[in-house]
Amino acid sequence: MSRAVLLALIGLLGFLVAGAHPAEALTTHKCPKATDFRCATLSVPLDRSAKVPGTVHLSVAVERPRKGADGFLLALSGGPGQPSVAFADSFRASLAPALAHRRLVLLDQRGTGDSGALRCGPLQALGTLDVVNTRIVESCANALGPARQFYATTDSAQDIEALRQALGAPKLELMGVSYGTYVAVQYARQFPASTDGLILDSVVGPDGIDAYFLDTLQRLPRVLAEQCAGARCAAATKDPVADLGTLTRKLAQAPLRGTIPDLRGVPHETAIHDESELLLIIMSGDLNPFMQAALPGAIAAAGAGDAAPLLRMRRLAQGPAVPVRELSATLNVATTCADVKLPYTLLTPYPDRWTLWRHGVDGVPDSAFAPFSRAAVVDTSLAHDCLRWPLGDMPAAPSTAPLPDVPALLLSGRLDTRTPLENSKELLGQLPHGQLLTVAGTGHDVLDSDITGCAARALKRFADGREIGTPCAGKDNAVGVLARPAKSIAAYRRAPGVAGDRGRLLFAALDTIVDAQISALQTLYAGYTRLQGGGLRGGRFSASSDGAHLRLHRYELVPGLRVSGVLRASETEDAGTVTVDGPGRLDGTLRISAKGTVTGRLGGRAVRYAPSTHGATAARGSGRVPAAVRIPSRALIRRQLALHRRDLDP
Repeated sequence: MSRAVLLALIGLLGFLVAGAHPAEALTTHKCPKATDFRCATLSVPLDRSAKVPGTVHLSVAVERPRKGADGFLLALSGGPGQPSVAFADSFRASLAPALAHRRLVLLDQRGTGDSGALRCGPLQALGTLDVVNTRIVESCANALGPARQFYATTDSAQDIEALRQALGAPKLELMGVSYGTYVAVQYARQFPASTDGLILDSVVGPDGIDAYFLDTLQRLPRVLAEQCAGARCAAATKDPVADLGTLTRKLAQAPLRGTIPDLRGVPHETAIHDESELLLIIMSGDLNPFMQAALPGAIAAAGAGDAAPLLRMRRLAQGPAVPVRELSATLNVATTCADVKLPYTLLTPYPDRWTLWRHGVDGVPDSAFAPFSRAAVVDTSLAHDCLRWPLGDMPAAPSTAPLPDVPALLLSGRLDTRTPLENSKELLGQLPHGQLLTVAGTGHDVLDSDITGCAARALKRFADGREIGTPCAGKDNAVGVLARPAKSIAAYRRAPGVAGDRGRLLFAALDTIVDAQISALQTLYAGYTRLQGGGLRGGRFSASSDGAHLRLHRYELVPGLRVSGVLRASETEDAGTVTVDGPGRLDGTLRISAKGTVTGRLGGRAVRYAPSTHGATAARGSGRVPAAVRIPSRALIRRQLALHRRDLDP
């Protein structure tokens, strides 16, 4: 089933180990939450050269023995900074097609989760869109002391080898998602004889994360054009790349400011300050398909002077505060500064670092990051974040050794901007027996995002030792691109059979309900546990955590029209009744049936509308036509929460 169909159904909606440190055997115990796993602690040296004393206690989970499962598959989360053990059941569900002959193993990499998560309050408090303060980085790094040098990916790869030995496994197959793909590849480079195969989902490029995000910037126009191919963006924009260029030029001159309702519906001043912030908002859509679907229209509206739709996206991109147990921001920075190829080294004096950072992309043509400016590229870079990392540190460098000739499956979403498809193609050239699966309409984290089942079929074929073929041909996970929000009721077409302004009002009211439904899903995917937010122009919504109810309080999408009421998720009962507060005397009530049929009274007269089966809110003829109204089912909400709770890559 395509994401477009899903949207209609729901409301249109990751060196060898020194011989002096042999691995210990694992002594397992019952896991606190994952019933099909046994947990253990593996102790390894902080510094394998023994120059800096210390021990890291690694948290491990191993699936219970099963008949026929005589191998091991180690799954690695993203970040850097995410744990894996806490998400054992989620990984098991995603990787089920590959586990017929392998037991799943999870590892909280050093500095994450229950493996001594690195903690520094000021760094942890930074949100996705916050500028990284280099003074905070310096202070947190100094607080860690000399131990900060031993959280490179190379150190994690050596930990994995120690785990393999403790398991008594001749070899390991490794699966990684996002940054986890880089850890898996680094292990394979360092321990080729111990690598049995690779499953790489949302692939970091062969050379690691780019210090200036050039891989993302170079492919962003391709992603936007593909998202809008085949007139998919007809109701949102004629040219998404041109719209982005218009907006970046405006942001280069001044911040984008405006007033939008806060969580309680109270007007609140907010701003998108610069191009760098805009880029991070766009990248956040990788993990939020309902937000990604709204971005083309929101960018077009902002370029044309209506900032509200994009400003509302800012809260979604910023996301809630993430606890250390789910993502260590300190580990993220420590690993980044150790791994990434910076325009300077950690031996470079501080004043020289500034110069080298500012000129790090001087040899790159403007076309490589257009429509963003050179200044935005420099300011957004990881090279900036590491400017004050303590002088003289010498973390272990990533390996550049050849990859082993082992079976490898690479999975890429065609709408992924943070680890674009082109990364997988580059790495594929280094894997003689590698196979690449691309999935249309999909962003980051393919196995958890694909609802067509084609990725699972490819994974099963790969696990069985077969060619994966083309199971995703003709499949598409894309959420239908959402229409650019209307600025007046007059922009709507009349509902069939409902004459005059009442017909326009009916469609505008239904569009308002659909917008609230989509807002709830955007909020869910953004990681908020409380599903609530403001309307575009006023009012607010809230939804129960299980998706059973959606409440609107004077929710305003179109100026002059406010909708209130409670809707239920039910396949058999009516969705609910809402009150409509329109201009003048165009008030009334609307009842929405389980099948989406609308009846009620507007402006003192009876109305009835039975929606057709076309896609999400879209321009039709002389105006806009909303789709059928439904809120997400409880089962769908539970599924999305389970699949996306660990998609927290910054």
